[in-house]
Amino acid sequence: MLHVNLGLLQFTVFDSSMGTVLLVARDGRLIELDLSQKEATAVRRALLQRYPDAVESAKPFGKLRSLLDQYFRGRRVDFDLPFDLSDMTDFTRRVLLVVKHIPFGAVTSYGAIGMMLGYPAAARAVGQAVGRNPIPIVIPCHRVLRSDGALGGFGLGLGLKKRLLSLEHTEPMKKGARFRKPVYALTDLP
Repeated sequence: MLHVNLGLLQFTVFDSSMGTVLLVARDGRLIELDLSQKEATAVRRALLQRYPDAVESAKPFGKLRSLLDQYFRGRRVDFDLPFDLSDMTDFTRRVLLVVKHIPFGAVTSYGAIGMMLGYPAAARAVGQAVGRNPIPIVIPCHRVLRSDGALGGFGLGLGLKKRLLSLEHTEPMKKGARFRKPVYALTDLP
């Protein structure tokens, strides 16, 4: 049997106002953030089935846990911490790095991200890339909407996407409406 060294995997599971939070890091870099309505013991058990050598430890996630707590209270926070997207394709990684820079309270569309990356007809491909985001909230994929202002998709459920947008005082729009808040100027990215 071939043994692949995945590096040191650490995780923590805790309850929040949004549900049970799972955080996973490899060698000190965040690789997964999940929110669910499952009990913490079930989340822990499922994680250990996928990663039997993972070590549970809250210590490496102290800063992120504090930032999430503040964010869930509606405060603007900067999730400036190390993460790892090395398991993603180049296109997905590029899309997610653009999404990472969408500021609190702003939204943009899948098509706008495609245009910014030089793929004006790639809204659907961008949507699929955004759907692969392993660390939602840290990479705020909930801030990406359809070009008509509708929610589009969200791996953690559209109800949670609405709640996160509401925390940021950004409401989804009715079909055919225009963005009430300015669309994030993707040309302003660093």
